Amino acid sequence: MRACFVVHGAAWSGAARAFADAASLLAAHGYETCLVAPAGSETERILLGAGHDVIGMARGGGGLRSGWRLHAVVSRRLIEVLFVHDDREHFAAAAAIRFAGRGAVVRRIPSGERLALGRDGRLAMRMAATGFVFAHADDLRSATPPRGALAAHVAPPGVALDPPPSAAIGAIQAATGQRLAIVAGADQRRDALVALRALALLAPRLPALRATVFAPAADTDAVRLEAAALGVADRIDWRTTGASCRDGLAGAALAWVIAASDDAAYAMLDALSLGVPVVAERAAVTARFVDDGVTGVLRHRGDEAAWASEVAATLARTEPLAAMRAAATRAAARWPLDAGADGWLQVTEAARDRARWTG
Repeated sequence: MRACFVVHGAAWSGAARAFADAASLLAAHGYETCLVAPAGSETERILLGAGHDVIGMARGGGGLRSGWRLHAVVSRRLIEVLFVHDDREHFAAAAAIRFAGRGAVVRRIPSGERLALGRDGRLAMRMAATGFVFAHADDLRSATPPRGALAAHVAPPGVALDPPPSAAIGAIQAATGQRLAIVAGADQRRDALVALRALALLAPRLPALRATVFAPAADTDAVRLEAAALGVADRIDWRTTGASCRDGLAGAALAWVIAASDDAAYAMLDALSLGVPVVAERAAVTARFVDDGVTGVLRHRGDEAAWASEVAATLARTEPLAAMRAAATRAAARWPLDAGADGWLQVTEAARDRARWTG
């Protein structure tokens, strides 16, 4: 029983974290698992640091070249199932399976996204048997897997329910004062700049307020320059999104999540597990994790003035905020780390059916 998870992104992401968690869950049930990541990348470094079996792979070239490199892993490790996320990975995995003459593909649909196959994905479906795994049950209900696909299952994301002791959180709060955590994701630079402008508007009203800002490494220079121009750089502790969100979120008064898809899902789960209420734009993915008015605040998209008012009002309501903290911790218990174990096992077993392999 051998499964391999393919991650093409060099920067750490929620999608990579989903595969890391899935590899651990399958390994706990007797599977031999490995992950393929770009050699020398942040993703490879974080996976290795977590103790995973990681194969660094050269970047560059088209789908067939990537497939040829990947087929060596399939053949050498006798891989039965390759897990992927997008069209590019799907095509490379399907090509690897054709080259190796063995195996099947499982494509995961990230949180809040729809199943959509582009040209490469449709071609990959003809090249290799493919199953699907969804992050949420309603995503599966609204999807129509392609004809001939293997079984589709649901494997929700989860979070480790081991928050720091309350005394440790109290010490962090005492040392840093009131703190806002802002979590951005890939391709969210515009929203990150809105958040910084909101922070600048909050500064005169809340002189003790500090912020921890998580931003992708590729966007760090731009957001730092914007913070300096707005005069709030001295209020901000910077983290890349590849750093541990849990470390940066511990002790925060609020977590303002402006990331999307899996990045948003895991940021919210980390915040809730630490008893940190979430502020976010109302969307399908945020509404799954945050109960408006109970574990956080969801509002429709607004400008920096609207967000600044919302954050200030939430921080000012001392008793409701304390109730939100307690409710957040209880809500996190609905998303344990092993919540997706059954889904991962079911979709993997379906993909291991050699009678369905293309060859």
